[in-house]
Amino acid sequence: MPRRETRNITGIRGTGAVDANAVWRVFECYSPGCDQLMKVSEDWIEEQRAAGAQIAVGCSKCGFQNAAEIIERAARWKYCRVCEWLQPLDNFHKHKPRGRSFRSGHQLECRFCKNTRINPDLNPKRTSDQHREAAQRRRLYSLISGEEGKIDSHAVFERFGGKCFSCGKPLIYKARGAKGYDLDHTLPAKYLWPLNTANATLLCGECNNAKHDKWPAEFYKPEQLKALARLTSIEYDVLNGPPTLNPKALEAILANVDRFIEQWIAYPDDIKKIRQLIQEMNGTDIFAGASTVPNFLKE
Repeated sequence: MPRRETRNITGIRGTGAVDANAVWRVFECYSPGCDQLMKVSEDWIEEQRAAGAQIAVGCSKCGFQNAAEIIERAARWKYCRVCEWLQPLDNFHKHKPRGRSFRSGHQLECRFCKNTRINPDLNPKRTSDQHREAAQRRRLYSLISGEEGKIDSHAVFERFGGKCFSCGKPLIYKARGAKGYDLDHTLPAKYLWPLNTANATLLCGECNNAKHDKWPAEFYKPEQLKALARLTSIEYDVLNGPPTLNPKALEAILANVDRFIEQWIAYPDDIKKIRQLIQEMNGTDIFAGASTVPNFLKE
C-alpha cells in the first residue's frame, strides 16, 4: 500500500521560528581551552562549496577559525517543528527527502513529540487499511526475529519495580488505553532481535525515544548494564559489546531467501534495508541466495 501524502493535518506545530528541515553541524570550538558550542547549517556549507568559497567558521568567543574538516566531522542535529529543541538526528524518525522538504532525511517532529502529541491526534484518523498495514509489518518483523506468544506487560512492570529502568521515574500500570511507559526491545529490533516477556525493558516514553535503535552499551552506564543482565537474562558481555545481528533471524533468512522476499514483497524498502544491514554487519548479500530477484529491489 502506498504511503499516504504527507500533510500537517493536526495543526500541531511550534511558533514557526525554526527551520525543521535544515540540518546543523554541532560541535565545540576546536581551540584548546575553549568550550564555545557552535552550530553550522549544512545549507550554508553547500552554498559555500557551490561558490568555491572557504568553509570555515570563526569562534565568537576566542576567534579561532574552525576549518572544514572540523565542521564536516561534527554530529548532525536538527530542530523539532513542535517543541523547537535542537536535537541529534537519531531523535527523529527517517523520512524520504522530497526536494527541499524533508531534506534532512528525517521527519519534522522529534520522536517524543511524535509519540506524545502527533500520533495521539493522528491515530484515530488513520484508515483501517493503514492500521492493517502497520499491524502486518509488525507481524513480519515478529516472525523474522522469532517472537513467540503475547507479552505479559504486567510481569515486566513488576520485574522492574514499576519504574523506568533508565531514569528511575515511577510509572503507573495500565492494562488498556494510552500508557505512560513502553516495553523496549533491550536488543534493538533494528538488528532483528525479538521482544518477549523475559527480555523486555521497562522505560518511560521519553527514555524509550532516546534509547531508540541504540545498542544497550551505547545508551546505559556500565552499572546499569550489570543490573539489566540480571533483569533480562541477557548476558552482560552481549549487552556491553558491539551491536550484533540476531543469529537465528539471519539463519532463517539465508535458509530460504525466496520465501523472505515473497513475505516482504509489499514492503520493498524494508527488504532493501534488511539486505543492507546484513551486508554491512555480516558481509553477506542475501540476494546471492535467491533464485529470482525483482528488478525494483535492485534499484
